[in-house]
Amino acid sequence: MIARTIFLLGIVVLGAESSSVDFRWSPPEWQTAICLPDDPYKSLVDKSGALLYHYGVGGREFATRISVQVASNAVWQKQELLSPRVPIVRTFHLADGLEIVEEAFAVTDLRQPTASLSPLRRLDNGGSIRNWAKPPAGLAPSLQHIAISSRVGIQYEVAAPTGASRRVALALCEGWWSETGKRVQLLRVEGADPKTVDTVADIGKNKAMAFWFDAKDADNDGNITIEVAPRGKDKNAILNGLWIFAPEQATDSESLLSGKLKPIARMSDAKPAGPARNDLILVHVTNKGTAPRVIQPKLIVDTKLGLQRDERRIVVNEHDTITGTVFEPLTAPAGKTASFFVLYSGGGAIVLEPRTVEQALACRERAVAYWENAPLPFGRVQVPDAGIQALLDSSIRNIWQAREIKKGLPAFQVGPTCYRGLWIVDGAFLLEAATILGAGDQARNGVAYELTYQQPDGRIEVMQNFSKENGIVLWTCLRHAQLTQDKAWLESIWPKLVRIAEHIRTLRKETLTNDTPLDDGLVPPGFPDGGIGGVHAEYTNPYWNLLGLRAFVQAARWLGHTDEAAQWQKEYYDFMAAFRKAAARDMKTDPHGNRYLPIRMDGEDLPQRGQWAFCHAVYPGQVFPKNDLLVAGNMAMLAATEREDMVYGTGWDATGIWNYFASFYAHAWLWQGNGRKAAQALYAFANHAAPVLVWREEQSLKGEKYKKVGDMPHNWASAEFIRLTVHLLALDRGDELHLFEGLPPEWTKPGMITKLTGIATPFGKLTMELKVATDGKTAALHVEPLSDPSCRKIVVHLGRGLTLNPRKTNDLTIDIGK
Repeated sequence: MIARTIFLLGIVVLGAESSSVDFRWSPPEWQTAICLPDDPYKSLVDKSGALLYHYGVGGREFATRISVQVASNAVWQKQELLSPRVPIVRTFHLADGLEIVEEAFAVTDLRQPTASLSPLRRLDNGGSIRNWAKPPAGLAPSLQHIAISSRVGIQYEVAAPTGASRRVALALCEGWWSETGKRVQLLRVEGADPKTVDTVADIGKNKAMAFWFDAKDADNDGNITIEVAPRGKDKNAILNGLWIFAPEQATDSESLLSGKLKPIARMSDAKPAGPARNDLILVHVTNKGTAPRVIQPKLIVDTKLGLQRDERRIVVNEHDTITGTVFEPLTAPAGKTASFFVLYSGGGAIVLEPRTVEQALACRERAVAYWENAPLPFGRVQVPDAGIQALLDSSIRNIWQAREIKKGLPAFQVGPTCYRGLWIVDGAFLLEAATILGAGDQARNGVAYELTYQQPDGRIEVMQNFSKENGIVLWTCLRHAQLTQDKAWLESIWPKLVRIAEHIRTLRKETLTNDTPLDDGLVPPGFPDGGIGGVHAEYTNPYWNLLGLRAFVQAARWLGHTDEAAQWQKEYYDFMAAFRKAAARDMKTDPHGNRYLPIRMDGEDLPQRGQWAFCHAVYPGQVFPKNDLLVAGNMAMLAATEREDMVYGTGWDATGIWNYFASFYAHAWLWQGNGRKAAQALYAFANHAAPVLVWREEQSLKGEKYKKVGDMPHNWASAEFIRLTVHLLALDRGDELHLFEGLPPEWTKPGMITKLTGIATPFGKLTMELKVATDGKTAALHVEPLSDPSCRKIVVHLGRGLTLNPRKTNDLTIDIGK
């Protein structure tokens, strides 16, 4: 049982029942990553144990699924990880007299062959479809076939001498749509002007056209990038032909499309970029009977990308190769276990290893050793609840598995499929979590990446009508500088931050002359996100720009820019006054009598919808005083919606749960002084994870028809779980560090240890340990000195409360009142 909560107007009364991690609200289906840290190939395993590949291709979520069947009557029992730090996914089945365990994992020490002789490499991990179009007679047969990829588009690169030029030709032949506007594509080739093409309006169905580009290695990295990005209603990018020529090649589309020109490289020469990568399904069959059993396993290859097969090998997508001992009969002696395996070989080259069961078992042993010794920031946070600790360790691993190396730098990403990238808001908290764990040097590259989106007028823009990105980047830069104790770095980017702040001021001026009075003094109408689509006069963009401007003023003071700080403080006060005036106008009352501020200024939509930015304004924004009536009303409104101990209907699914909103909500409660409520939210968050220790972005209530939203594993969720756990134990409040403000009572049982080691705070690295005595009545607390003298005191929220000197080692015994 979990603690029950009674909601009154602005008051939360908590029960005393204990919390535990039992996945009571787990989604009914899931997928988890088995790939390596920084892996360009995001291999996934679903609940059934199937390997998933080629996301978003072939008209379905995954174009390729690989699974095995030992017996037709096998019944799924459970799925688990070998351990939170070791992503060997173990799926258990039972059949008549047989126990079956499938173990899916990535080979961690694969031999890498020499580089491909082709200079052309494909980067997007998409697929290909043969015989898709019907080009006119007389044209090259290769135009019938396409490269295809969704969302991120098609991406190639061709190796060239540094700064060199090439002529690049692309061909399109639409084989699906007859209507205009369906497939609109942006063709981009490095060093040349981009071209936008509507495949029907500009070419026609099943007609072919070539597009020529004078390409150049403009960034001098030894490669020329080629991209096809979807811009129409169909989010699948297609490409029928790609040729690389010397720079002096004349434009001759007729000869090109008829196959008469001889290029340096063509699309069919391209191989996937990156290393060779192999995944295994290692299957153990235990015969529980008294007589030997001969089994013929079945290999199931379900793909939309075409396959070729012979007796012991299947090739998918004209490259990826499936082999193994699955093709051979298996004898399981009575009372014994026999094993076989399936090998999926892909990546930049095909390496068909392992070849025997013994080699596959050795691969498993090496994979366990690899993950147990991986250089990830494990061990920084130790809590006495094994379930919470497992989710913490899994969250760290998943963040690094989703990460990729782009242009030589680590890029933290939200997920492996639809959110395979770094969004400004998601990235802010992913980067903070990494920095908290001591990986600030790696996170800084992500902060620098965000700043590359600064436009000539100073604004940050990744998404249109999303002006909150300006405030998010201001806060991200200050927080990163604080946690890394690096004023010099903050000073080095200060001119960029000034330009962002000036753009926020420009946005505020625009509201005085635009066509709506609702946003006067705030920022123009924008896209709220987090459950609300479209462009509206709304509050998510004002919340985050207020938050960012406040952080900018704080940064100016920290750097000693006194005059600038005073100037921008006035701007902030004026911005806040405009917000207060608008908020007073737009306040509503929910069905429970709670006064709240809706996100849309017109009051449309559910009261709780899109309130993520309000929670961020409370924390980390700190824009409201603790006793603010607007905060009390909004928090009571959100609390009144709770189902499954989570805020209900706040995200894109109005009848579902946005899982990691739990952290936004918990942080707001924590900042308001209700640590117990924040700790309860941590457990609710944990219990919406899948048993393989990952979250979907949004999911339906238990027992209702399942609807899923977003990626899985979702690593903003991973980051939030790390942030919330740490902040329950240590939270900076101005010039004070508060310890154990949200410590769950369940963590104070006899003999329990809670420990933080080298956790980044604005006052330097924090190392502390709380060890409860065997009688449960007292606890020994050890806190090491903080390096930054700006911390005035450490406040300990245990027993009757006490304060510590942050500049000395503190060892004391606390009466915890048991």
